[in-house]
Amino acid sequence: MRVDDIPAVRDLFRQVFRPEATSNDESFDRYFQQVFFENPYYDADLCSIVHEDSKGEIDSTLCVLPIPYHVDGKIVMGRLLCAYMMRPGSSPRGAAELTLTLRSRRNDFSFSDSAAPVSTRHFSAVGGITLDTHGLAWTRIFRAASYVAQFVAERRAALRGWPATKVGQLLDPLVPLPKLRTFTNGKLTVQDIEQSDAIGLIRHFLPTYDAYPAWTEQDLHWVLNLARDNRAAGALRSCSVSGTSGEPVGFFCYYARPNGIAEVLSILAPKNREQAVVEVMLSHLQEAGHIAAQGRADPHFLGALSQQSVMFFRLKANVCVVTANPDVLNALDHNDIFVGGLAGESWSRLVTDFQ
Repeated sequence: MRVDDIPAVRDLFRQVFRPEATSNDESFDRYFQQVFFENPYYDADLCSIVHEDSKGEIDSTLCVLPIPYHVDGKIVMGRLLCAYMMRPGSSPRGAAELTLTLRSRRNDFSFSDSAAPVSTRHFSAVGGITLDTHGLAWTRIFRAASYVAQFVAERRAALRGWPATKVGQLLDPLVPLPKLRTFTNGKLTVQDIEQSDAIGLIRHFLPTYDAYPAWTEQDLHWVLNLARDNRAAGALRSCSVSGTSGEPVGFFCYYARPNGIAEVLSILAPKNREQAVVEVMLSHLQEAGHIAAQGRADPHFLGALSQQSVMFFRLKANVCVVTANPDVLNALDHNDIFVGGLAGESWSRLVTDFQ
C-alpha cells in the first residue's frame, strides 16, 4: 500500500464499515496515514497490503501495524492486522490472495484481536490458531437499572433522546445488586496517574508474560497519544495500584464512556496478585460512579474476574494468530501472550469513529 492509496481505502472502509458515514475525508486520511505509515516500526516489507481488480481499482485491503515482541529473550516482529476489507459484491479472489500473505513464517507472526467469522476461516486456511479465551468480553454491572436503560436506549432508534440516565437513577434503588466480592487481604490503593508514570508501570509489568510487546518509552507515548485522542471511545484514564508501602502492585487503563460505562483497555499485575488488582480496580470504578465496567478477557485475569458476582462473559470477537515461530507457539500453548487492549485495535478510531 502507498500513501496515495488512502482515498481509495477510505472509500472501501466506508462501504464495508460505515455505509452511512458523513465524517470529514481529510480527518480519516490524516489519521490513517499517521497510524499505518508513520508508526514507529513502519517498514515497506511489513506494511499494509491492497489488491487491485482487473480495472486497477482496489477491491481488498489488509491493514498492518507492526509491533515487536519479546519472546524467550529474542525480538520477534508481530503484525497486528486491522480493517480486513473486501468490496461488497466483488470477487473473493482478492481477499484470498491477501490471505495467502499471512502464511506461517518462523521469523514473525501475524495476529488479529477483532477477526470476524469469515476472517477466522481465512486464518484457519493458512494454519492460524484461534485463542478462545482472549476472544471473550467481560461485564460487571454496578447499577442494574441504569445499565439496562442505557443498553436499550443505544439499540432502539425510537428511544434516541430518551433520558436513560435519569430513568436509570430513579429505578436503581429498586434493583439492588450483590456487593463486590473481596477475598484478598491487605489494603491496596488506586491513584490516577499521568501518561509518563503509566508508561513506566506498563514496561515494569509486561515481562510477566512469556511473549509481550517490546515497546520503548517513545513507542508507548505514540500508542497512548493515539488512544487518548480517540474521543469517540471516551476519556482515557490510567491508574496505578499500590501496596501499603507504596510499592507498585498493578496497573489498569480504561475509557470513561459518556454512557457511564468504564471500558477497560488493559490490566497488568505480577503473578499471584491478579485477584487483588481486579478487586480494587472494580471497587475504584464503582466508587467513581460508573454503571458498569467491561473489557476483554486475558487468561492471566480470567480466574479473578470469574470470582465476581454479577459478572457476565460473552464472545466479543475472534482472536487469531498465524506463526511458525516455535517460541511464539510455546507462549500460545501456555496462554501466556499479551495481545489485545493496548496491543490491539480497541484504542483505534477506526473502531469507534468516522461515523
